Amino acid sequence: MKILPNKPYLISWLAIPLLVLVGLLFREHTLNVQFYDTYFVIANLHVALAGSILLLVVGMGYWLIGLSGKTTDPFVARSHLSLTIGGLVIVTSPLFSSDRLAGTEWLFLVLLTLLLAQCAYIVNSVATLLRK
Repeated sequence: MKILPNKPYLISWLAIPLLVLVGLLFREHTLNVQFYDTYFVIANLHVALAGSILLLVVGMGYWLIGLSGKTTDPFVARSHLSLTIGGLVIVTSPLFSSDRLAGTEWLFLVLLTLLLAQCAYIVNSVATLLRK
């Protein structure tokens, strides 16, 4: 297990089948969001596929940084990946289709966490590339 902390792109790429599996298992659920006068109904499988594309791009970024011979900060990389993968699994799981968590506030907090995790990824990547 010592290989995974040094190669965050493997964690990202190995999480893609997990996310697609969760999306396929709960494909009858939808993500319902009301934004002012517009009501968005998004299929769970589409959310899982979009998250898989995000994880693929993130993994490619970590892989390209590894090809340059530099390593990212392991704590920030692990935090970023755990927040991203955890947030995507929570969004694609049927938690938001139940009545107790159907509020848009929970979804907003998870999406805000995903956004902040991506900001940490960008800062970590730029700091790694600028380091000598």
